[in-house]
Amino acid sequence: RLFLLLVKMFMRLFLSVVLPFSVLATYGVDVSSRVYKSDWSCLRSSYGVNFAIPRVYRSSGSVDPNGAANINDARAAGIPYVDGYIFPCYSCGNAAGQMDATINSLKASGVYFLKKDEKHEEIMKVNLTQTVKSGEEVGVAATAGMLWIDVEGTQYWSSSSSNNVNFIQEMVTEGEKQGVVLGIYTSYSQWSPICGGSTQFKSYPLWYPHYDNSASFSDFSPFGGWTSPSIKQYYGNAAQCG
Repeated sequence: RLFLLLVKMFMRLFLSVVLPFSVLATYGVDVSSRVYKSDWSCLRSSYGVNFAIPRVYRSSGSVDPNGAANINDARAAGIPYVDGYIFPCYSCGNAAGQMDATINSLKASGVYFLKKDEKHEEIMKVNLTQTVKSGEEVGVAATAGMLWIDVEGTQYWSSSSSNNVNFIQEMVTEGEKQGVVLGIYTSYSQWSPICGGSTQFKSYPLWYPHYDNSASFSDFSPFGGWTSPSIKQYYGNAAQCG
């Protein structure tokens, strides 16, 4: 079948275990539509994609029906690093409820996230537990790394930066209560009008967009308390695997 997959390219840097002061770049994509195992296999083998971040919650205020399937198919295709991202719905209210709905829906489809201090390399190892009727704990393998909260588009948020910060904090608090590792997707041009330059989330990993077609962090300027990023999205929509 003819298939043109629209993806956004990004790079992520991981600290090298062998050389503590060196970094290793991993290239990946984020997607907001259905991507099947064969397509993920194509992205990996033909384009060197080793990281995927499917959307798992939509700005319309509902769980993305393709999110869990995209994560599971990416893992099945051998993509070693898989996260998910939430596009919150501020106008819908109940930030904690949106986080819960996302996590619970993913769990129902067999998607479990790593716990804090665990590494992506530990995905597929037994690292989450659930209690069965007998009280015995059994292992549940993690299939995804972490969740990113997408903060962009002033039209999707309140005109009050303090209200927006409180909404994000409510979502973060609930995610952490559920044991999920979280990060923030945003840029200076979005963070400033939406959150008023708040530094409240500076301890969380930052994924920022700058479509300069350069897989480098050399363009990054500190904002929101972040002094260094974890991921750079450097290329916009691209048609691949067709």
